[in-house]
Amino acid sequence: MPAKPAWYAHLDRIIEELRTSSRPFIDRPAIEFLLGVGRRRAQQIMAPCITERVGTNGLADRDALIARLRGLASSGDAFYEVQRRRKVAGVLAQLRKDRIDRPQLLVEAPAEVVNLEIDELPRGVDIGGGRIIIEFGQPQEALEKLLALAMAISNDYEKFERLATR
Repeated sequence: MPAKPAWYAHLDRIIEELRTSSRPFIDRPAIEFLLGVGRRRAQQIMAPCITERVGTNGLADRDALIARLRGLASSGDAFYEVQRRRKVAGVLAQLRKDRIDRPQLLVEAPAEVVNLEIDELPRGVDIGGGRIIIEFGQPQEALEKLLALAMAISNDYEKFERLATR
């Protein structure tokens, strides 16, 4: 399914701007600006409404263009596109709210954990025979031990590989 234009959601405002314009004709650059579209798309939209020409440039009758845009606005495509965009905005707003309400859990890392070696892992962290066993009393302690394990592995991967291999 092709992407729907972003200007569908702003058709009422665009039509109002055209309606209050003092000019009876609308040129392509004005359509590009109002709809936020490129040259070719502006030409396609205004083509059925062109009634005058200045050189090679066509001018769309303002009232005919308004009628065309109203037709686009009343189409099912426009309605469903506006609904879809509102739904996406709602989902994004909810995700943002959830992120603020439940921030990512951070583990405080003491400086000594940065250079930790496999042999210096805290008690309750065992590696061997294709298994890693971590014993902990509180969830925060588990996170601290997992961080220590990750740092030790990154400092001496070869030793970790030897210990972890069955």
